Amino acid sequence: MKTLICFVLIAVINLSSVEEAASLINPPAGRLAIVADGNSPDPDDIGATAVIFGILDGAGLNDRLVHLSHSCDLDPFKNPGKQTIDAANEKRRQDKLHQLCGEGISFFGPFANLKAYFNCRTDQEAAVDDLRRAIDESTASDPLWIIEAGEPDLIGYALEGATPSKRQHVHVVSHHPANDDSGDYFTWQEILDYGVTEHQIGDQNPGLKTAIPRWDWAKENSDPEIAWIWEQLKYAEQDGVVRFQTDKFDCSDAGLIYWWITGASDGGEKASTPLQIKKMLLHEVEQG
Repeated sequence: MKTLICFVLIAVINLSSVEEAASLINPPAGRLAIVADGNSPDPDDIGATAVIFGILDGAGLNDRLVHLSHSCDLDPFKNPGKQTIDAANEKRRQDKLHQLCGEGISFFGPFANLKAYFNCRTDQEAAVDDLRRAIDESTASDPLWIIEAGEPDLIGYALEGATPSKRQHVHVVSHHPANDDSGDYFTWQEILDYGVTEHQIGDQNPGLKTAIPRWDWAKENSDPEIAWIWEQLKYAEQDGVVRFQTDKFDCSDAGLIYWWITGASDGGEKASTPLQIKKMLLHEVEQG
């Protein structure tokens, strides 16, 4: 029995060490662009975007964010799957996402190099132009990392309008073919044909779509910005358009940012957990 207890204790200690080691802040060179949907049937980007603000701040990387857009499903009523959204709920989602972007910047800012944030449905041209500008400012030593947290069309339009020689300095990060294959105007292969570097880090839902109690610590936190994150996760859980988010807090797209923060293609964590996210939100991780 004593031997078994020792093995269990060693396993727990080792697991803790692995999680802590994987939490080192070690981002690659370059700038960060986030393109999210949230106006599609799945509301997960509501909670994920809130968490993203928090972990960028927790890692001290606010100055790296140069583009932020939401509602990037440019034609959300063409979804061929079983899950659909009606016009009223889609508009509600747009408004909610725009509101939370402003609130997130207020709570976790300043984001000195983020000139604006964009609703792709109501301000598509400006969103495309802003992302194109970020692409055109890219160099070998200062690349642009685009987080594909939704449909690829806005990214496609920005790449299409960008200076061709700059596209080679662009990285596009994805975690799910549900995003890659859902474009109304660009296929995923057309995105790749622009010469960008693709990163597929694997589905983040297994680790970051979890039971609600794993976030109880945030609900009870005395810091209003942390409690605000819990409220956004709860809003998405109660959204009601799709049933598969009921009783789950889902910040899966934040796993893309966590991977980037912890090393990206140079050993970044591809299977982050709410515990690791918590440590980064609370500024409890080390610089790499």
